[in-house]
Amino acid sequence: MRGSSICHTGKVRRVNEDAFLAGSVFSSGSAEVPATIEIAATPWIVAVSDGIGGHRAGAEASREVVAALAGCKRVTPNSVSEILHRLNRHLCERGKKERDCAAMGATVAGLGCGGRGLFAFHVGDSRVYRQDGDGLVQITRDDSEAEDLIDLGLLERTEGKRPGFLHALTQAIGGREEVEEIQVHVQPLRITGRTRFLVCSDGLTDMLHAPEIRAIMLAERDAAAVVAALSAGAMAAGGMDNITIAVMDVEPA
Repeated sequence: MRGSSICHTGKVRRVNEDAFLAGSVFSSGSAEVPATIEIAATPWIVAVSDGIGGHRAGAEASREVVAALAGCKRVTPNSVSEILHRLNRHLCERGKKERDCAAMGATVAGLGCGGRGLFAFHVGDSRVYRQDGDGLVQITRDDSEAEDLIDLGLLERTEGKRPGFLHALTQAIGGREEVEEIQVHVQPLRITGRTRFLVCSDGLTDMLHAPEIRAIMLAERDAAAVVAALSAGAMAAGGMDNITIAVMDVEPA
């Protein structure tokens, strides 16, 4: 797996509440240029986590998510799900005990590769996309009020930005005063050759429409150039939130 990533505070936020994991390396600072990702052997996890619950709470929650995933020794859908379930209970309980960490929580989205093959996973509204030829397919479904209204036929799906009142999450890792079990969404992925994936926080998808993201990904072949262009586009559109982007080319061993 080879690719590129960036984790940036954006133009408005004072603190970066996003965190990023690639294999055993994770970051939560604010980089100005994309970093190279290269992992030669399985198992591995690449994940983006977007913190919620205020500056300290959100930043610490996203870091806990990527740190827990970095410690996963046997990367399977079950092991990743178990880690996120345990972490959900831990964050809820910590938020009750520590005032500065009240309602701490995070979203997560990523790819895992291990003995059971390649799979995508997510909780919340961070996303995974797969590039298929000239198309870009979102392979995760946001845990959000907007998606629930679309499913009920009460809201029409568009390729534009979400209205502000529809950003509310229907679940996250932690983020609640009382412990509630979460559903970790896991999707097996099958590839026959080199396949490009995009993993990102909503700091990208709330700034750029899906057609804009697709056009940038098709215009650039180099992963670092794609990441740089997507990040620049999100910043030019306002950079209202933290921006984390990973573009990866995955191929069978």
